[in-house]
Amino acid sequence: MLPKMNGSVAPCDDFWNYACGGWLKDHVLPPAARSKWNQDEEIAFRNREAIRSLVTTLPHPTRDSSIEWKMTRLYESCMALDTIESDKYTPLRKIINQMGGWHVLREFSIHSWDYRQALQHLHALYGVSPFFKVTVVPDPRDPIKSIIQVSPAGLGLPDRSYYYRPSDSLALTAYKHHLRDAVSNLGATTTAADRFSDETFHFEKRIAEITPSLVDLQDPTHATIVTVQKLKILAPSIPFHDILLAMFPKANIGDTTEVLMPSETYITKVSSVLSTTDRESLNNYMMWVLAMHYLPYLSQEFRDTVNYFRKEMTGANEPLQRWEMCIETLQRFMAFALATMQDQAMAETDRNAAINVVNEMFDSTRNQVRKRVERAEWIPPELRALQLEKIDTLDLQVGFSSRLLSKEYRERYYSKLFVQKNDFFQNIQYGVEFLREIQQERLASPSEEHRWIDALSVGSSPTYVTSANKVIVPLHILIPPVFHPEYPLSVLYGGVGVQLATAFVSAVLPWNVLYGADGKLLPSDHVTVNQSALASQAPIKFLIKDLVKSGHISESVANRTALATMKQIAAIRQAYLAMVAALAELPHTHQPAMEKFESDAVFFLTQAQGNKMTPMKP
Repeated sequence: MLPKMNGSVAPCDDFWNYACGGWLKDHVLPPAARSKWNQDEEIAFRNREAIRSLVTTLPHPTRDSSIEWKMTRLYESCMALDTIESDKYTPLRKIINQMGGWHVLREFSIHSWDYRQALQHLHALYGVSPFFKVTVVPDPRDPIKSIIQVSPAGLGLPDRSYYYRPSDSLALTAYKHHLRDAVSNLGATTTAADRFSDETFHFEKRIAEITPSLVDLQDPTHATIVTVQKLKILAPSIPFHDILLAMFPKANIGDTTEVLMPSETYITKVSSVLSTTDRESLNNYMMWVLAMHYLPYLSQEFRDTVNYFRKEMTGANEPLQRWEMCIETLQRFMAFALATMQDQAMAETDRNAAINVVNEMFDSTRNQVRKRVERAEWIPPELRALQLEKIDTLDLQVGFSSRLLSKEYRERYYSKLFVQKNDFFQNIQYGVEFLREIQQERLASPSEEHRWIDALSVGSSPTYVTSANKVIVPLHILIPPVFHPEYPLSVLYGGVGVQLATAFVSAVLPWNVLYGADGKLLPSDHVTVNQSALASQAPIKFLIKDLVKSGHISESVANRTALATMKQIAAIRQAYLAMVAALAELPHTHQPAMEKFESDAVFFLTQAQGNKMTPMKP
């Protein structure tokens, strides 16, 4: 802690510099492959290093149906660059040809290409989601069940606001170059590539114009549930029945199948765009979305275009090292297996000690949050009753249960994942098919753990799961330097304690407060729906005004971040009070070499240093 500080600065003058100045001096810029560097990035990197060590030291697997065999062969196929380089663009061109060709590559028949069939194949066979994405989520009316969700798929640029920047802005120029260079490498002429770049960007801008804001998508009261039959009427240009049937053939898809839509208006507008766009433009855009998803898995010249675009957008001067990219890919398809392997690698005594400490912190935080809600006279009685019920019934899950760690469960989970030696691109396709199979199983045969298993597998911090009213804590994050069961309480509560409190606070603030303790979404006419909005309105407005006044961010950014900022402030306060309560039962002590620091100072130093970040690269 001490080396990260800057003792030459008075804490009341510049607490950030005081707490983190030493670390910032030693980390003027992020590592070459990163656009930023903070504790979360460092934890993710160390986690990948730990996974690589586990994967590369596994005993030689002999059974091709075992998880170890699939894990090892998938990683090795990614590392086998000679095979990948010799294939060049052949694997992707093969898919494009099967899809009816690509107009920009002059391999396209306007009369025979059917965008409806192409949409179906992209979603069902290749895991690609032009215009909208299809996922399986807990049913908000009954979270034990699952429902299909159709939502906006995102854009080529990070946010819709990018499309309204000046035409010569760095982001737009980089994206257009990316469009042009990618199709040029695939065989398009220079003239065709330039035209494709401009036309596809402007078509995507049409999609950006109808894409709802992230704030609107977060509000569950805006969502609607309709049948497939109704969906055919709302969006006649989109073959939803065929797409869903192709994606989930074993889920009894029919006209009465229900679909959850976070933004019904967006889907109806997409249908209108499809019906008013010529086939060449639709083909160019849909094949571009396909290519964009698979370019990182091709030979060097294609990876170079992806990395150049990433560099221009984020400032990361170098791509990830190959091993890290391969571990990242392994996490995409085998996150559950990797997380359970890490759980099992932890010594039982360390595991039990970590779980016990987190449970104690959880109970202490629950008591403080409960007291806060009970004493808040400004909270209406109906809203207070709902919040207290959620707090009292909130559950905690640290790591995986013995059932999920069993060999039988894990091998059954991965029984439909196929892996081929030395064929990385084919393995990506196998992985995409496996993820679709997992979604289908969750739709057809939902299970209690389906609601939180992903958060436990890929999470980098404690997470609140609305549908289960449960806080999930991945065991693989409970390691030094972030956590150790014998750390002082001031360090524990300033680090993981704040994260636990954030999960608690998330349960009783928008938008999660709109769900009951049973995980069910409250009816829109429920009295607490309006009460919760009014209760948070004033502090959010104050934060937006204060953030804009500071001059560091725009009003649009302040609108998107004010709620998260409010939660963070509340979480720090609750974690601090939980620490004070826990310390009240212990003798007063100081830490060696830190005798002049009281526990509250250590708490806030830990919290600040956990949020330290290098300046973003220009």
